[in-house]
Amino acid sequence: MRALKALVAAVALAASAVAIAPPAGAVMRLGNYDLLTNRYDRASWLWFVSGCLPDRAPDCVDIRARPRLKFYAYYQGRAYLRDGRYSMTVDVPDGLQCPGHTMPTRETYTWDENSLTGTIESVYDVGCFGGPPGTQFWTFALQRL
Repeated sequence: MRALKALVAAVALAASAVAIAPPAGAVMRLGNYDLLTNRYDRASWLWFVSGCLPDRAPDCVDIRARPRLKFYAYYQGRAYLRDGRYSMTVDVPDGLQCPGHTMPTRETYTWDENSLTGTIESVYDVGCFGGPPGTQFWTFALQRL
């Protein structure tokens, strides 16, 4: 009877380890990251990276971005790993910085799974002061805190 209990306990422990283990081959570690970019001269963001719940897909991470300065907007989204690159598209209410005001943008962050460096593509329907639509590009790197 004691051996049977030990076997059941070992099987349960192994099953729980498999259920909560990080996905095999996943390079992006969960936790906090500094978003280092040439986009802003006085703003910075902290990314909290967690697993996608409830599905726990091995090729997905949930990103919650918190600005370090209170007058910038929070944003969040899901990044998916395809062919060695993560990609996340989010709507940012203050993505286009105009003199005296901000405009919304749709941002696509794409980064390498190993180096954690990538690009930001920022698309807006209306430019500053009613200008034409456009796209801007920046680079960024993620540094684990």
